Amino acid sequence: MDGWTKMSGFDRSAEYSFHKLRTSHPARIPAKTDSHFDILWRRAWLTALCALGPEFTFQLALGQWSSARQSCRDFHAAGYNKWTMKHAFYADSGGFFLYTPDFKPVPIHAKQLLYLTEHKYTISVGQILWFSVTVIGRRAQGLFVSGLELTTAAFILCSFGTSFCWLTTTHTMAEILIKGGTAASGIYHRTPLDFISRDEWHWSLYWTHWINILRKMHINFAPKSLPHDRLENTVWLDIKARGALPAFILTSLLYSGIFLAGWNDHFPTHIEQILWRFASLAMMTAIALYFIITAIAYISTLKGNSSKLTSETPSRPTPAVMIVHNTAPQPNPKKRSRLSTIAARLRNNSVSKDPLLNVPLKATIPMYGVGFWYCASRTLIIVLDIIQMRSMPVSAYTTVDWGSFVPHLS
Repeated sequence: MDGWTKMSGFDRSAEYSFHKLRTSHPARIPAKTDSHFDILWRRAWLTALCALGPEFTFQLALGQWSSARQSCRDFHAAGYNKWTMKHAFYADSGGFFLYTPDFKPVPIHAKQLLYLTEHKYTISVGQILWFSVTVIGRRAQGLFVSGLELTTAAFILCSFGTSFCWLTTTHTMAEILIKGGTAASGIYHRTPLDFISRDEWHWSLYWTHWINILRKMHINFAPKSLPHDRLENTVWLDIKARGALPAFILTSLLYSGIFLAGWNDHFPTHIEQILWRFASLAMMTAIALYFIITAIAYISTLKGNSSKLTSETPSRPTPAVMIVHNTAPQPNPKKRSRLSTIAARLRNNSVSKDPLLNVPLKATIPMYGVGFWYCASRTLIIVLDIIQMRSMPVSAYTTVDWGSFVPHLS
């Protein structure tokens, strides 16, 4: 059947796909200064990312779920048994901020919140305020208020004054960094609290490398100034939960394998069928090569690289002084050959040349080809999806007769 027809079951599948593109991406709390255009721009970017590779969105969600589960275990181990997955997801979406008298408010996620709580950097004003409101509400409704509750309310009255007096004299960002020791002396990329939870892994390194290429093309989706005033939508958390990484690998391969089911399907022209077969095989090959190259070039040397990079990380002599400029003392430059300079730029294209962002050359160079191969094949499939609708067989518009699967009901 050629041309466009009234909406049917087939067309509803396209409508469903479009709906999933609009909704299947991680939601982060926007910054207070974000305009409606900023929010719309980021949603458009995430929608395009989901269209290019829905397994990217799945990986984001899987990393967030893994982080939330670990957050619950950590909070429970610290004695905060009421911390739930909802709290963890809310924290990791940017729902909490740290206010200090010597620095801008910065967003904190669950791991940073636990660190600050354990080191007594936070004041539970919200909790005691809610208790006070509850006591007032109970009295207003004529409910019994115990003597212990009244005693607590009296202590709270004084604690409000104490908190106000201490608000501008203690718990500065410089104090937090100094007590953080050498771990807090490196250059930060989002907020000064990066040292609490920074955990680079192979995908976060690849992503940072590719995003830096876009940044040089003046295409930037991250906050443009430091410290960040919100958590980025594409913060790739490590997939550490038991069985999560094998599940992701299997899902990615199955996702690409689904397109092979259309190997002998109807296409308007034979050339389009050949292109579909080529794109399906190319995409599955790219995904398989990604995991193979990563295993060979990165995971096998992960422990050695991590220890080496940690020891080579530049440090600031005084965090309290260097925090505003986010700089570190640079070593004396050594003369290198032109080939060595090119290799260094390919290995690390970050602005600060942070050694923790180094990617092995045996991974960087092949990944350029794998990335282009995957994006090209995925884009080709999307184009073929659209132009295939101009000529469809009649059966594409026929609804499923579910009764035929049960003989006595058909």
